[in-house]
Amino acid sequence: MPLVDKSEEQEVKDLIPWIAESIDVLNEKLNLEIEIDAKEHYEKDVRLDLIGTDHMSQLVTIIEVQAGRSDHWFLGKLITYAATREAGIIIWIAHEFDDIHKHAIEWLNATCTTMKFYGVELQLAKDDEALLAPHFNVVAGPPISKYSDTTQDAAVSSLNKLYLKFFEKVRDKIFSKQPDFTHAKVLPQSWWSIGIGKPGFSLSSCFTIDDTVRVELYVDTGISEYNERVFNQLKTMKYRIEQQVRKELIWDHLPDSNAFRIYTTINATIDDEAEKSGQTADWTATMLMKFKDVFSPLVKRIKLEE
Repeated sequence: MPLVDKSEEQEVKDLIPWIAESIDVLNEKLNLEIEIDAKEHYEKDVRLDLIGTDHMSQLVTIIEVQAGRSDHWFLGKLITYAATREAGIIIWIAHEFDDIHKHAIEWLNATCTTMKFYGVELQLAKDDEALLAPHFNVVAGPPISKYSDTTQDAAVSSLNKLYLKFFEKVRDKIFSKQPDFTHAKVLPQSWWSIGIGKPGFSLSSCFTIDDTVRVELYVDTGISEYNERVFNQLKTMKYRIEQQVRKELIWDHLPDSNAFRIYTTINATIDDEAEKSGQTADWTATMLMKFKDVFSPLVKRIKLEE
């Protein structure tokens, strides 16, 4: 293990919250929709700098920050961290990358088709007191598709445009009351998913095949034992949760997976007339805000390990 200069350690600690706040800039560079769930998060004895979810792919995402030049030891640490959390997107940020490490990232992308690895150089602009706007330079990674406005009309179906319009309306209604509600963007798909402050937990709203719109807390930590523990802990608070949400909720222990969801629904379809669609958007925005208000503090106190 190489010696780490204390000043480099401190620089990484300073960079972690700054990169989290600049995630929209990194998302634009990588064409991702990452929402940070936790900073300096511990999995057993492993500390992850940043962990979150990419809301386009729903993949667990880890971001590790290295001060200075890339090295072999940090690459090994990164892969170990990714395995610990079963991450699908791994982002390595350093000030400078050696060619051998760029090649290693390209090889990992070619070999591990279910995962995405990125090498990103961070150029720091500072004044006397603070870090200024970040400049991220992607030096290695999978092919990044540029989803430009000129191709959007051809790529997105008329149905998906309706979904996009609906969830943009929901987002706007939420932002008018809670501007910092989420960094997750709306995409042309039948659902909108956002983080709730802990890896493996998310809030979402979706149109279902049963002609309903559902608002839910979805939990999948990746470990069935943890999922069961979370479900049991929340179930002990069922009465209080439903009193706060002011709804009788459906507690769905999904039979075909280890995950579970807690949700409520309203009858609606994407083809409803404008007045009904507006009422559904109002209901969806209200329920998402209620779910976040109620579940966010509970989720943060959940203990995965006994």
